[in-house]
Amino acid sequence: MEKETVSLGIEAERLEALTFYLQKEKTSSLQKELMKIVEELYEKTVPTDVREYIEARARRAAPPKPKVKPPAKGKTEGHVERTDAKD
Repeated sequence: MEKETVSLGIEAERLEALTFYLQKEKTSSLQKELMKIVEELYEKTVPTDVREYIEARARRAAPPKPKVKPPAKGKTEGHVERTDAKD
């Protein structure tokens, strides 16, 4: 799903203090905390059937993951071959 950027204004001293204490506590970052809040607001505001529809569209639009074959005998450990064969 395509992502958009949201920007907002905040007083520099408040932003500095907020960032400082989030890093000091090593619990999170400002971006992570804002994403949690946005997700909570989204779930609270957007009806469940609309969210499910959007998620279904996103799953259909996602490209399939490439298949990974196990290494053949004689190959070095940790070597992975990918196949791009079309089914």
